[in-house]
Amino acid sequence: MMTTIEKRILLASRLFLSLMLAAVVISCSKSMASADATGKPEAMSVRVAEILAETISIPIRISGTVRAHQESRLSFKTGGIIKDLFVDAGDRVEKGQLLARLDPEEIDQQVAQARIGMEKAQRDYDRIHNLYVDTVATLMQLQDAHSALDMARTALGIAEYNRNYSSIYAPSRGIILQKFMEEDEIAGTGNPVFFFASDEEAWQLTVGISDKDLVKLRMGDRATLLTDAYPDTPMEGRVAKIANAPEPTTGLYEVELALDNANRELKPGFFARGELYPSQQVTCWRLPVDALREGSGTSLTFFLFDQEQNVATEHRAEALCFSNPYVYIQSSEPLDSRWVITSVPRPLRHLDRVKVENNLAFSQPAGHE
Repeated sequence: MMTTIEKRILLASRLFLSLMLAAVVISCSKSMASADATGKPEAMSVRVAEILAETISIPIRISGTVRAHQESRLSFKTGGIIKDLFVDAGDRVEKGQLLARLDPEEIDQQVAQARIGMEKAQRDYDRIHNLYVDTVATLMQLQDAHSALDMARTALGIAEYNRNYSSIYAPSRGIILQKFMEEDEIAGTGNPVFFFASDEEAWQLTVGISDKDLVKLRMGDRATLLTDAYPDTPMEGRVAKIANAPEPTTGLYEVELALDNANRELKPGFFARGELYPSQQVTCWRLPVDALREGSGTSLTFFLFDQEQNVATEHRAEALCFSNPYVYIQSSEPLDSRWVITSVPRPLRHLDRVKVENNLAFSQPAGHE
C-alpha cells in the first residue's frame, strides 16, 4: 500500500511527463507551420548584390625610409688641421655656402714653394734660350729647360688647386645630416667631414620588390604613400629607377620612387608605407566584403543565389586584393550576371532555400514566392 509521500511523487512524475509531451507537440506544430505545402523548410530571406567584372591593377604593398635624391660625403681634397667648422648637423645650407676650411698655413707654404720653383724655371729657360740664339747652348739644353718650366707650372697649378679645395662648400641647397669631425682635428685626404643631402630635387623612397612583382612594374608607375609624420596626408610617388640585379643580402630588387612632397616638409629617415600600382592589369571579379562567409589565407567562401532553384550555392575563390568595401577575386568559373548573397539572418548551408528581399536592383524570377 502506497504512502502519502509516494503518491505525491507519482503524481508529480505524471505531471512532468504531460508537460514534456505538450512541449514536443507544440514544437512539432511550429516546425510543420514553418514548412510550405511541399514539406520543405521555409525559404530564408537574404539580400544580394551583383558580381561585376573589372580590370584592375593589383597593388603591391611597400614600405621604406625617405631619403634625398642626392646624398654625399663632403671632404677636403688634401689633409690638414681643421681650422673652422661653420655648420652643425641638422643645419640647412645654401648652394656655395662655406662649410669648413683647413688651417691655410701649410697649403699656402706649398703654393709659395711651387711659385718660387716656377719663377726659377722661367729664368733658366730665358737664359738657355738666349744662349741658344747665340749658338752657345744646344737644342737639347733648350728643350730640357722648356720641360722644366712646364713641370714647374704644373706643380704650381696643383698647389693652387689643392688650396682651393682646402675649404668645403655646399654643392647645392640642402641639409647637413651628420658631422663626423671637430675643429683642430687632423683630416686625412678624402676623409668625410659632413654627410650632406640635397633637397633641390624630389625626395625618394627606396623599397625592396620581389621578382614576381618586379616584372609587372614600368617606369612612371604610381604609388600612394603615408608617413608616420603625416598619417592623415597621403602623398604620391612615381617609379624613377628599377634595379637590374637583386640585393645580395635580401634577394629583393631595389625600386626608387620619386616623391611629390608638395606642401609638406620631409626629412631623411621618415618611414613611409603604402601601395604601388603596376601598369600590368588583370581582369577579375568584384564582390562586396559583406558577402564573405569564411576565409583562410587568400581562400574565401561565399554563397551565390541560384535563380532557377531559389537556393544558395557555396563557392570558393582566391582573393587578389581588398579595397574596402570590395574584395577582388579570381575564379575558375564565370561569375558574370551572377548574384552573391550579402546578408543573412542566420548561418547558410549549401543548397539552403532562400528568397531575395529589399533589393531593387534585383529582378525576381517568375514563379518565385
